[in-house]
Amino acid sequence: MAHINRLRLVDDVRRNLEEAILCGEMRPGDRLPVAQVAEEFSVSLTTVREALLMLENQGLVVNKPRHGAFVTRLSEEEAQELCEARALLESFAVTVGFERIDAQFQERFMGLVGEMAECELPQDLPKLIRTDLKIHHEVISLADSARITELWTGLNGQIGALIMRGVEQQGSKIRDIVEFHRTLGEALFSEDINLARQEVVSHYLFSWSEYRYFATAVIQVADANVDFVS
Repeated sequence: MAHINRLRLVDDVRRNLEEAILCGEMRPGDRLPVAQVAEEFSVSLTTVREALLMLENQGLVVNKPRHGAFVTRLSEEEAQELCEARALLESFAVTVGFERIDAQFQERFMGLVGEMAECELPQDLPKLIRTDLKIHHEVISLADSARITELWTGLNGQIGALIMRGVEQQGSKIRDIVEFHRTLGEALFSEDINLARQEVVSHYLFSWSEYRYFATAVIQVADANVDFVS
């Protein structure tokens, strides 16, 4: 019983830290002092270390020997790889689930875009990140596949860092982010599956040279997998 209680404590600490990171309350590069976290949650140092190890396995935290644990800060290469992975998964979801885009989907999607429009930076960054995740969860859910959703969810740990990177380095504005998602929605609501898939890719890849190469590859992979599944 004591072992079970300890595991629950570890998971409680992990979930609380995960929420703080995903919501942007803890910023990329922030240090996570073990003693301070232990005091805050009234748990042992061992419990905190185990929770941080779990977060490291999720990609949320990086452990630097002799320096401690830090919230993951994405490099340019890591950010691009993350975008490519999400573009591939969401394009596949659109390919296999395009017929599932109905009036209810549109209502949910645009309702979330409306919530995003109410955000103000920097104070509403946590809400912005949560809403972005909800919007893209709608897209990935089109696949109606627990495994695809699981793969996609595994990438979520670094989305907060990705959005923070855009806000800090690119000076992203709420109106631009909202318009970006509104454009994505319009493509999804169209009757043109190729337009929808291409917009998913362009949503993640900003460079035209990257887009041309990757969009073609993504659609070929998605089509090949659909043929394989069917």
